[in-house]
Amino acid sequence: MVVATEKGIYVYNKEKDSFVHSEFYHKLLGDQSIRYLKEDNNGNTWFIHEKSLGVIDFSKKEPAVIQLPELNNKMLSGFEFIYAVNGTNIFLGGDKGFYHINYEKYKQTLSKLGVQIRTVRIINKTDSLLFGGYYNTENKIQDPDNVPSINYRWKTLRIEYSSSLFGYQANLEYSYRLKGYDNNWSEWTNRTEKEYTNLPAGKFSFEVKVRNNLGNESATATYSFNVLPPWYKTNWANALYLVIIATGLYFLYTWQEKKFKQQQDKYEEEQKRLRYIHDLEIAKTESELVALRNEKLEADINFKNSELASSAMHLVKKSELVSKMKMELGHVMKGVGNPQAETELKKIIKSISEDDNMDREWENFALHFDKVHSDFISALKEKHPGISNNEVKLCAYLRMNLSTKEIAQLMNISVRGVEVSRYRLRKKLELATEVSLFDYLISIQTKNN
Repeated sequence: MVVATEKGIYVYNKEKDSFVHSEFYHKLLGDQSIRYLKEDNNGNTWFIHEKSLGVIDFSKKEPAVIQLPELNNKMLSGFEFIYAVNGTNIFLGGDKGFYHINYEKYKQTLSKLGVQIRTVRIINKTDSLLFGGYYNTENKIQDPDNVPSINYRWKTLRIEYSSSLFGYQANLEYSYRLKGYDNNWSEWTNRTEKEYTNLPAGKFSFEVKVRNNLGNESATATYSFNVLPPWYKTNWANALYLVIIATGLYFLYTWQEKKFKQQQDKYEEEQKRLRYIHDLEIAKTESELVALRNEKLEADINFKNSELASSAMHLVKKSELVSKMKMELGHVMKGVGNPQAETELKKIIKSISEDDNMDREWENFALHFDKVHSDFISALKEKHPGISNNEVKLCAYLRMNLSTKEIAQLMNISVRGVEVSRYRLRKKLELATEVSLFDYLISIQTKNN
């Protein structure tokens, strides 16, 4: 037992002894209100929903709901009536009489589901028709060589589409997607238009399909178009960017190289300065060492000069003492009347005379002097062969930087005699008046030095 209600179709359940919601009819008709039900001789179930007529066809493996939109709003509410004689004679009571339906023939004339893109408009401040729904090809497919390109300044794209099935619009739903932008199909909706705003540059294909209330889907209708990039995203702009980037990298490289060269030059200059300072410090240290060495040598020379001077003075004193002893012994010998004593005194005077050998003492002095003053005497005689011994002694004393008084004592002459000897020595050495005698003597060196 099947019952039509405002909330779908119910069937009788013997176990529960009540009417329950039919899962079978719910899958086909849902929860819509059913005003009238009628089964024909072929097992098909005719139904009326509001003022629309439909039939659940069981002629195929799977039951299908077929709407007859031609009779919508033509039935009399409250007095619905269907009389099914056979498949070719179905009578329906209407508000203006009876309608005769040849159901078998009607099924053969059912239109195939299809969807078509009607218009494509681009909108900015004004509208511009991009596609009017007509194709140049016989198969009504867009020519792949005639894909339009849209300037990026067109902000909005509006696409309208619809199905050509008359009378079925209320039972049709559409789903769409824009390949290249959103590859997922949209939810099913009864809207017949779609707008896209601020599309990025690229290649796009709009696809749309339709389905009826039976869940049957149509083939996909497609429309392709391109959105041109702005000038700053074109290929030549990208090439220009590459050139600019390459130029920038080149200048950056040259700048870095120049900076590195400057840093390297600065580093080398700093190293040169440090080496120069180091060399100056080394030179200063060496000069200080040389100065210390010279001071030490000068101190040694002064010390040895003082020793030589002391030795010379000792020779002078010794000579004076010997002379005085000889003189005193001579006086004593004259006053002695004893021939034997006189003979002994003569022997003593002779012994003293033999020991009084100043030339030999001077040779020893000159030998020590040459060791201290780097063979000065030898170099002096080599440079001035005609110089006398007394002049050599004077030169030696002058090189020792002895005073005139000390030289007078050593040479056993007066101070005036020393000055005269100096004057004669300058003439003999052929020195100019502006040349210092001491400096000249200091400058005399042997060939080996």
